[in-house]
Amino acid sequence: MNGIFVTGTDTGVGKSVITAGLTSLLRKRGVDCVALKPVETGCKFNCGELFPEDGHFLWRASQESISLDDVTPFRFSLPASPYRAAALQVSRLRISDIVEHILAIGEVHDLVIVEGAGGLFAPIEENGAFVDLIRKLSFPVVLVARLKLGTINHTMLSVEALTTRNLNISSVILSKCDREEGPEEQYTPNDIKRMIGNIPFCQFPFINGNILDNPLEIGAIMEKVLGRESFIEQFIS
Repeated sequence: MNGIFVTGTDTGVGKSVITAGLTSLLRKRGVDCVALKPVETGCKFNCGELFPEDGHFLWRASQESISLDDVTPFRFSLPASPYRAAALQVSRLRISDIVEHILAIGEVHDLVIVEGAGGLFAPIEENGAFVDLIRKLSFPVVLVARLKLGTINHTMLSVEALTTRNLNISSVILSKCDREEGPEEQYTPNDIKRMIGNIPFCQFPFINGNILDNPLEIGAIMEKVLGRESFIEQFIS
C-alpha cells in the first residue's frame, strides 16, 4: 500500500481539511507524503487559467513538494459532477487516465493521499464513478462524514457500498462542520460507532476560519485526535 483514498458521504463534508491535516501529520512523522485532488470542479479563472482552490490547499499541505499541476491535473469550471462538468467543457474524463497519474506520483513518494470529489457515486465517466476509481487503485479508504442530521443514513450507505465491493475502510471520521449542534446530533457519534462495528472511528472537532486555512495547524489538531488511535500507525512504515 502506498496510497490512501479520502472520500465523503457528500460534498462539503470536510474532505479537504481531513486530507490536508493527515498529509501534514504524516509528513511531520517523517513520511514522504503528498496529497492529490486529481479532479476538481467549480474552479474559477485566475490569470487565464482554471485555479483549483482545494488542490492549492493540498499543494500547501504537501509543502509544495510537487507541482500544482500534479496535485490537480483535471480542472473544470462548472460546479457539477466531474463527468457532467467535463462534458459541458467538451472534454472527456477517463478513470484510467486518473489511475495512471496517481500511480506515477506514487512511484516517487512514500505515500499518496487522494481526495475524491463529492461522494462515492459521483460520476467520472459515463459508466464509472469514484467508487470504481477506488477499486482500481485498491487503496484503503478514509470515509469522512459531517455531524449533521441525516449523517447516520449517509454514512451507513457509504459503508455498505464499500464493504459489498470488498474495499478496505481504514477509518470513518466524523467532522464537525458547525460550531453548534442540534439535540439529536449529540447521539450521532456513538450511534455510528456502534453500527460500523470494528471499523476505526474518530471525531474531528470544529475549527475556526484562521486555523481552517493552515494545514500545519490542522495537522497538529489531527495529531491530538488521531494520535490516540492505532489506525494512524498503519500508514507509517
